[in-house]
Amino acid sequence: MAATKIRALSDDPADIDRIARRYPGGAARSTLLRVAIAVAVTLALGWYLQVAFRNSQRPPVEATLTAHWVVDDQRAGYTLQIARTDPSRAAVCTVRAQAQNYEHIGDADVNVPPSDQQVVTISGTLRTVRRADAVYVEGCHLV
Repeated sequence: MAATKIRALSDDPADIDRIARRYPGGAARSTLLRVAIAVAVTLALGWYLQVAFRNSQRPPVEATLTAHWVVDDQRAGYTLQIARTDPSRAAVCTVRAQAQNYEHIGDADVNVPPSDQQVVTISGTLRTVRRADAVYVEGCHLV
């Protein structure tokens, strides 16, 4: 970067000297500011990369509802496809049923036993207090 010199409105050396004393060059301050900005940018980039890496990792267990149906006014059926990064560990998935007015009318915890396959399919039914309109997976976790 080229250094610029502040020019006074008058050519009087006393005015130029007075303005130079009032507004010093600041080379040390600008170097310190550049270092502080570089450190802040480096820290922000490190934090961003850490959060991005943590969020991009595959969850240990995830379930997809592949089908659901109404058995009768008190039961709803479902088929889940469950994928685990470590199939030797058991998991539990929560399945919920909704009525037409979006009210939760039933739920069930589905136990997924250990397996030698990463992706397993489980079908079942859950009890409801009245006729179900939809079934969905609330979430899964390893036990």
